[in-house]
Amino acid sequence: MSFVSRLFVALPIGLAYFAAVAVSLTLTRYDGGVAFLWFAASIMIAALRVRPRSEWLPVVVVCGVASAVGTGFLGLGWAFALPLAAINMIEGLLGAELLTRGRARRAALGTPGWLLEFIVPIGIVAPAVMAALLGIVFLWTKLDPVSAAIHAFCGHALGNLAFTPLTRLIALGGFRSLGVELLQNGKAEMIGLLSALAIVGVVVFGQHQLPLLFLPVLPMILIAFRLGFAGSAVSVVIIAVIGGIFTLIGQGPLHLIAKPLGFQMQFLQFYLASIVVTALPVAADVKNRADLHRAMRLSEERYRLMAEHSTDILMHLEMDGSIRYVSPAMEQITGFDPNALIGTFARNLVPLDQRPILLQGHLATLAARGATHSIEYIALTKGGGRIWLESRARALMDDKGEIESSLCIVRDVSDRKEKELRLSVAAMTDPLTGLANRRAFEAAVAARTAERKDDETDCIALFDIDLFKRVNDTYGHDAGDVVLRGFAKVLSGAVRHNDTVARIGGEEFAVLFPNSSIPNALMICERIRQEMAQSSVAVGGQAIRVTVSGGVALLREEGIERALKQADQALYAAKRGGRDQMALAA
Repeated sequence: MSFVSRLFVALPIGLAYFAAVAVSLTLTRYDGGVAFLWFAASIMIAALRVRPRSEWLPVVVVCGVASAVGTGFLGLGWAFALPLAAINMIEGLLGAELLTRGRARRAALGTPGWLLEFIVPIGIVAPAVMAALLGIVFLWTKLDPVSAAIHAFCGHALGNLAFTPLTRLIALGGFRSLGVELLQNGKAEMIGLLSALAIVGVVVFGQHQLPLLFLPVLPMILIAFRLGFAGSAVSVVIIAVIGGIFTLIGQGPLHLIAKPLGFQMQFLQFYLASIVVTALPVAADVKNRADLHRAMRLSEERYRLMAEHSTDILMHLEMDGSIRYVSPAMEQITGFDPNALIGTFARNLVPLDQRPILLQGHLATLAARGATHSIEYIALTKGGGRIWLESRARALMDDKGEIESSLCIVRDVSDRKEKELRLSVAAMTDPLTGLANRRAFEAAVAARTAERKDDETDCIALFDIDLFKRVNDTYGHDAGDVVLRGFAKVLSGAVRHNDTVARIGGEEFAVLFPNSSIPNALMICERIRQEMAQSSVAVGGQAIRVTVSGGVALLREEGIERALKQADQALYAAKRGGRDQMALAA
């Protein structure tokens, strides 16, 4: 788009700016000086704020022309038209630039923290720069430059504060968007509230006996609550129009001030600005709360949608562990009715021996203060069964950072625990014989050593199948496997229920005899040797007979390696002695 076309697009802004200049210069300029009220800058600032910087120049041009024409025809004359237009443009550009650079972006006026970010740029800095430049220009006139600068600063600053909220809303979406926001609670309510404010304004400013300037504040606060930010901005304009008209015709409580009309009009603008910084934060806070409520409602709807269709259980717990909410997946996994569980304690869903685990997990979750804590435990089903559950929980905080409750995601991990058990058993089991392997045997010895009392003795026995290599060479390895399984069966059937039997090598087996003396252990081992010598193993129609030799040793404080070494020495002593016999460690 060409620059000329962009100028035509910005032309309505220039016309609005000229209209504001004409009103200010016609109605609020006294004694040939500057206007006491000035709200034209709010139009320019609002127009610049909603545009990228690349689109600012056409707005500056049309507003500059409007300012110069207004000053030439209605103000100080053509000699001051260009300097004052330049000063006014500097004010508008500076105010818009400071608002843009700061955190007060598009949504700034809709947040409670907008005050400093809004007031300082357009209520202090930009008007102060404008007033200083104006004072310099007025050094070449008969007017008092200090007085003119002060009046100009007050008029521009108060005008910016009072009217920028409304001009910003119009610039963002036009009058149609403004109307939509005003009608959010219905046309009748909007008309009723704004009409009530207008009536109050007429009552307040239609007399000059009583200082009733406080009366419009109450309906304006109500409008802020009901009509939001747009309603607050429009209410300021309503009071400005009513108050300005009555003040100009010599009515209203401002005439109780024994000052010239210019001062009274400027005080009116100060009054309007004070209402802006009072009512708009209220409207902003109401808007934020409404947005927060809407976001919370949407979040809860999403949460419930996920909870109701999730295969995991979502459980919301109070601080004392009682159930505030539980998702429908509870019935799918445990069989319990979720609605019937509301208000009951989560500990009732687990066996007695699992309750300490659940309690410790709940306390750890609360102590973690927002970090996720996981536990695994056994839970009950409605039919009396038991399942493994995994719970991932996190404490929920309130607005003050205090723990309010906890949220848990609970998953059925029974299949995983079963696989883990199978893998654990497989890792500790000899696949050929089904006996414990060397790792399991060592774990059993370590556990027994840790729990053994001072007056108890434990023994270890090692067995080795005699001439087992000859069996493999003569009959084949399959036959050797049958022999190994046969001896494992003899071992398992001969020992006590609390003894541990393991295959720890190729044809080498070990037995742990807890709380047993050497004679008792030797007696059991001798029975095993004899049974193996008297039996045979059938392989392919042939009966294979084998014998075993063994050694027995005490399990002392030195540990398993020492005991195995001693038992192994005794075993080979039995081998050297002719096989098919038991020997005691020295």
